[in-house]
Amino acid sequence: MRQKTILIHTLFILSLSAGLSQGADEKILMTVAGMDVEAGEFVRMFNKSLDPAYRIETGEYLQQFIAFKLKVADAMEHGYDTTIAFREELSGYRQQLAQTWLIDPDIKEKTLKKAYHRYMEEINASHILVSCRADASPDDTLRAYDKAVDIRKSLLEGEPFAEVAKSRSDDRSAAVNSGNLGYFTVFQMITPFEDAAYSLQPGNISEPVRTQFGYHIIKVIDRRPSRGKIRVAHIMKSVAPGSEEQAYLKAEDEMNQLYERLGKGESFAKLASEYSDHKETAVNGGEINWFGVGEIVNDFSEAAFAIKDTGDYTRPLRLAYGFHIIKLLDRKAPGTWEEVKPLLESRLNQSELVAMGKKSFIDRLRVEYDFTVDRSVRNWFVKNTDTLIIKGKAKYPALNIPKGNIYTFADRSLSAAAFASQLENPGSNPAILNPERFIDLSIEAISSEEIMKYEDSVLERKHPDFKYLMKEFHDGILLFEISSDKVWNKVQNDTTGLMHHYELNKYKFRAEGSSTSSPPPFSEVQAEVMLSYQDWLEEEWIKELRNKYLVIIDDKVYEEVKRRLANE
Repeated sequence: MRQKTILIHTLFILSLSAGLSQGADEKILMTVAGMDVEAGEFVRMFNKSLDPAYRIETGEYLQQFIAFKLKVADAMEHGYDTTIAFREELSGYRQQLAQTWLIDPDIKEKTLKKAYHRYMEEINASHILVSCRADASPDDTLRAYDKAVDIRKSLLEGEPFAEVAKSRSDDRSAAVNSGNLGYFTVFQMITPFEDAAYSLQPGNISEPVRTQFGYHIIKVIDRRPSRGKIRVAHIMKSVAPGSEEQAYLKAEDEMNQLYERLGKGESFAKLASEYSDHKETAVNGGEINWFGVGEIVNDFSEAAFAIKDTGDYTRPLRLAYGFHIIKLLDRKAPGTWEEVKPLLESRLNQSELVAMGKKSFIDRLRVEYDFTVDRSVRNWFVKNTDTLIIKGKAKYPALNIPKGNIYTFADRSLSAAAFASQLENPGSNPAILNPERFIDLSIEAISSEEIMKYEDSVLERKHPDFKYLMKEFHDGILLFEISSDKVWNKVQNDTTGLMHHYELNKYKFRAEGSSTSSPPPFSEVQAEVMLSYQDWLEEEWIKELRNKYLVIIDDKVYEEVKRRLANE
């Protein structure tokens, strides 16, 4: 039943207990056409509307807000919120907005702090690679993993790492470097490799580490504090790897002659420019830009950092690509957090950052929602899982599956039977043959997805800001659609109405100070007429809405809101 709309200010008598139990944001400020409007929504909309150049009064904004809500109510009465287009647009907004709420907001700063901590340390490590493409089949992945496990077992039984790397690593460089990667620091290795290396102490050997290249067995040789960066110059006589010894002897003799000339006081830069085979640096007197560990060939870097004093230079050194004489030009210590942060930030992998943010977020939710695994059910699955089940070629005995839940959190749970059904689908399982790791990884993967779904479902209830933003999206879409039909499209398409408005108001469109008493022709003032017609349509529409829908304002809550806004 339609009622003649009136604006009623009424005072609701609230008990003390009700007032204490109700948060300031959740208090109902008004009802518009039977729909409650919370004080928190009004406060947020008011604060977002503030223009530094124009301070609007609360009472003035209240009337604008009421008009806005009346238009939304009119749109809903006419079914604008039931269309497929509206629902899809609102759903798209929600999906985008939810992504910013379903992630650890502090992960970037945490990651940068961790990166800086690693930046202050250098690691020397060796590795053995078992190649396995990222998109390899489950069977191929399992074979690669098993091979890596077997290699690790050999190492733990005492086989020399260097010899095993030469004979069994799929990294071709192992034939030359015996698997040793030299020293490196943060962001110089792919993330899983780096994480594993920084978790190991010297002498320790990792479990197989999965990367996009396959499985790595990592052994840390040394850890030391960062030595900062240095700037050097060098003179080089190149010898291709694998050359005959005569080539090395010739280069060494030439370098010894240059070394003697340096000892007699000749200019290092001049000799580098004239005799160095490294043409890119020879043109600059042999100078190389600032570098730190891992940013230049390891044997050259180690020799350069070993020079004690600025201005000193080495004897001729035989390195991987020939002979060098290296001169230290300058040295600087590792940067402070403030100095290094921009560099570290520029090297962050955004996709990995998102993945870490989600994992960190899920870990927090596990604690918040008291995520619990039933150990007896979990142990049953470990005991009754074999490679046939992992590969999807067998099923658990249905009658023997425990009756309880594999895990619970919040008000959710996953039954053992449902868990078994998911495990029997090989496409969703981690490619791990070890039953215990397979079950634990499966619990983590399945529960992570369910926890995220649950959190997504409670965002509006849990986070007022999210709820109000979604309300703003909801109302904004409806306002745009109904305003287009009621006002904007009419201005563009209703030529009869537009001309009628011109005829009624044509004398108002005369230019100020005009000497003629005649109204201006429509063609000269068409833009002004269209704006005026739009304003008139808007005003008439709002009058209609105020007479059509009931608006009730809670005076007590309104006074609280005014005091709150005055204090912000």
